[in-house]
Amino acid sequence: MSYTTGLLCAKKAIILGGSSGVGRAVAVAALAHGTSVVICSSSQQRVDAAVEMLGKGIEKIDGLSVKGHAFDIKDTTALKSLLSEEAPFDHLVITAGDTAAVTNFPEQEIDENAKNQFESRFWSVVIAAQHIHKNNLIRPGGWGVINGVVGAVESATRGLAVDLKPIRVNAIALGLVDTELYDKIPSKFKEPLFKSHSDKLLIDHVGTPEEVAEAYIFAMKCQYLTGQVIIVDGGGVLV
Repeated sequence: MSYTTGLLCAKKAIILGGSSGVGRAVAVAALAHGTSVVICSSSQQRVDAAVEMLGKGIEKIDGLSVKGHAFDIKDTTALKSLLSEEAPFDHLVITAGDTAAVTNFPEQEIDENAKNQFESRFWSVVIAAQHIHKNNLIRPGGWGVINGVVGAVESATRGLAVDLKPIRVNAIALGLVDTELYDKIPSKFKEPLFKSHSDKLLIDHVGTPEEVAEAYIFAMKCQYLTGQVIIVDGGGVLV
């Protein structure tokens, strides 16, 4: 076993939003590195399906496990209960609340759905951080990571890294990633959207969950990384 792979061996990660998309890809990668995972989603059906999929092939690996919980991440009582129940753990990954990118912000209506998505990202981070800190739920050297796409979450990353030291806190700022969420968009809109991004990006293609999951694994491994926003967007910020 290589040194870098061994850094995650026999660890435990809670992944909020781990039943699909980027969260599920992070769970797959974490398991491949020897980390047991607890995935969470608002849908029991999606949780059950993801646990079954993730569990295939690990039955014979001693100490490696997959568990799942279904609850609304905006339910602060349920969130705290989940964290307490699964403690101690080494890593907390929050990808819940992922939405398709806003492609026309000036005309985009800030409706209840948009507000709920912000709340599921921002307040879940703050509440989880407080609860973990007060109750010593995360092991020394562990970390929390946020899939942040709004400035408030990214700013919170830096503040939490200072307040929660030595717990490490980092954010992953993603560009366009081809997840199941975009399957809800009619193909006549999705195809030109993805093509325009592919033509513009420096790597000539839209990101996949498996590609961006590597950024989360890096942040989980790197003990010298905290308070940072890692941009994973195929060079989108440069063009």
